[in-house]
Amino acid sequence: MTEPSHPTGEFPMPGHPGVPEGLRAYAQPTNADGTFDHDRAGRPKVRRVHLRTHPPTPPQRPDGLVNDADWSWATSAPRRWNTITTKLGDRADDVALALARAGCVGLEHDYRSGTICHPPRGWTPHPDLHAARQEQNRQRAAHRAAQADEARRLAAELIHRPATRPLVAMLTAQRGGPYRDHVIGAARALLADGTITDTNMAATWAAVRWLKRGTKSDYDRDQEPLAEGGQGAVYSGMHKYTRTPIALKQLRYVDEDALRRMRREISFGHRYGEHPNVMPVLDSDPDGRWFVMPLANGSAASHAERLRREARALRDLVTAVCEGLRRPHTDDRIHRDIKPANVLLLDGKWVVADWGLGRQPRGETSIPRQTRTGTGFGSEGFAAPELSSGNPHNVTAAADIYSIGRLIAAILTGGRPEQNLPLLPPSGPWVAVVAEATRHKPTDRPQDVDEFLRLLKDIP
Repeated sequence: MTEPSHPTGEFPMPGHPGVPEGLRAYAQPTNADGTFDHDRAGRPKVRRVHLRTHPPTPPQRPDGLVNDADWSWATSAPRRWNTITTKLGDRADDVALALARAGCVGLEHDYRSGTICHPPRGWTPHPDLHAARQEQNRQRAAHRAAQADEARRLAAELIHRPATRPLVAMLTAQRGGPYRDHVIGAARALLADGTITDTNMAATWAAVRWLKRGTKSDYDRDQEPLAEGGQGAVYSGMHKYTRTPIALKQLRYVDEDALRRMRREISFGHRYGEHPNVMPVLDSDPDGRWFVMPLANGSAASHAERLRREARALRDLVTAVCEGLRRPHTDDRIHRDIKPANVLLLDGKWVVADWGLGRQPRGETSIPRQTRTGTGFGSEGFAAPELSSGNPHNVTAAADIYSIGRLIAAILTGGRPEQNLPLLPPSGPWVAVVAEATRHKPTDRPQDVDEFLRLLKDIP
């Protein structure tokens, strides 16, 4: 593309005010024979102004700006501005400028009283666009062919592993595009790092974690929440591509304290979620405003009647909670909010969830006031006395042991404990266990989960 010269065609208007960066204005002759009328000072009169890329470049589709349908429409014929705005709405100005800067179209403007009038009257596609579109189509076809070959190769490697069936189905589907590239990348990473053999790889929700990319639009969610807490609400939903049921937790309001707590919960879920008794985090917002976890089948609160009725059911729950806390406690991380609502049933196993009030190891970032909920620290009735008196950052594993004792008492009595008031089961072997676990002084309780589990030796 060469710049037209005066007087045979258009003439450039360099540096004219109102011309966006990367474009140059060209004046169109006022006469049909390509000449200009002149004013009294001898200056050529301008009827119409065209804005085109400067310096001139071969037309190239702007990355990520318009989809295939919009691109075909935008570059197939001249378009008037009212048609453009009807088609593109609020995007019209941005799309028009991006196409002009990419050399794809020239924008046509009225010129009145020495001023370029905005918005443009419309645009005219560059004459070289046909060749450009053909080259882009060729490149796209080559990419899709290579993508299909790679997808078939990866599917053949994964097909003998039952846990990877959702990935295999997406790899073998006759669909191209960016998400298939994402699936291919996830399959490559999975084969490279060998995590297929890990504990939770056979879970129905494992593919959601493999395909995580921090994009909320990958999930559908119900309008009404399953549960609401002090900082967030939990919704049931579905991963769009694998059709896997999920639960999505998002902040109800955003402030710095709420974000820190949510990020802490996400961190715990990523760090310990491989354990079968810890709720994993499958995907999350890079800023910590939401995260995705598997959809549980209720909590200890909703299963309380069965836990009271069935032999060994409560012991299995308590054992699972202790096992879920074992490694965090070893790493000097304390949950500080064990209660029936935070112990969930997932794939037939009890898991510890909701680590938003968790205490990080000493020396890591932690602000004690962030653990405050309601009138005290932790959840009233289940929080250890030392959480509401003194410094809650200095608590030990004995605080979680206390909360486990209160959880047992709440399930067996069917009532909610009152803060710092004793609550024991009416009778049976659990009475002694709860009494030992909920002593007022932390040093009088079991100091770790192993010492606590030894108290269960007489539980049938």
